[in-house]
Amino acid sequence: MTERILPSVEIIDLAPGLWIWRLEHPSWNPQADWQQVVTCVCVEAGNERWLLDPLLPPDGAGQVWDRFARRPPTAVAVLSPDHMRRTWDDRQVKSVDAVVRRYGCRAFGPAVFDPDDGPPETELQTILPNHELPGGLIALRDPRGWNETPLWLPEHKTLVFADALTERAGVLRVWMSPTHEERALPDLRAMLDLPFERVIISHGEPVQTRDAFRRALELPQWPAGPLHQAAYRGNLDRVRRLVEAGADVTARDERFGATAADWAGWTGQDATVAYLQSVMKEADR
Repeated sequence: MTERILPSVEIIDLAPGLWIWRLEHPSWNPQADWQQVVTCVCVEAGNERWLLDPLLPPDGAGQVWDRFARRPPTAVAVLSPDHMRRTWDDRQVKSVDAVVRRYGCRAFGPAVFDPDDGPPETELQTILPNHELPGGLIALRDPRGWNETPLWLPEHKTLVFADALTERAGVLRVWMSPTHEERALPDLRAMLDLPFERVIISHGEPVQTRDAFRRALELPQWPAGPLHQAAYRGNLDRVRRLVEAGADVTARDERFGATAADWAGWTGQDATVAYLQSVMKEADR
């Protein structure tokens, strides 16, 4: 019988009424494009105590459970379909369901769910962009168009993201999307109008500064640009347009060091692979 190793749980107090807990995700594997340790948020706002994107730790993590016992959560929110996290002790139970059962609090989340995972048992109130949630939290539009809801915490001058931002090698980055230039960057730049002082992200170093956020908007999207993404999806017309506009077919992504032709090959996009390879051969002549 293999002994089950409990995860290390870290608590970080950021400000009065704002703290995070971090622990290893039970479903992580080395092929995942996100770090093993993930971040969850507890914030007190008005008369509410929110849990954001919770991954409930094992029963032995008394430092987290004691805090919940002293002031139980009144609301819980899942900010992205990908963050419908299971509890650490029971991989069949979603954390949002466990929170509601245990504390009887209200639950909020996206209108769609991961088809491979399905919805929670709890009926979630849909988080709508540009709407105010109990306690004064403000839901913002998903900058990447993938059903994520960043939150603005005015009382704490803090932005909270699920997956739009990630930290790599000590640098805050914007995670890739097909509409990076058209939608993600304009939406993220508009957030600079808010007087936030810190940014909390789920994956990577959890607390980032306003300056780091600003710098992230000047860097390429992680880990690859539009040519790689179009190739991966087999969108040959878009691949052609990008190449004709000057996209570099020899450019390599930051995670795998692979070309757009490689990305197309991973999903069996034979026509796209053939086109990109022909362009690379022409460039070598």
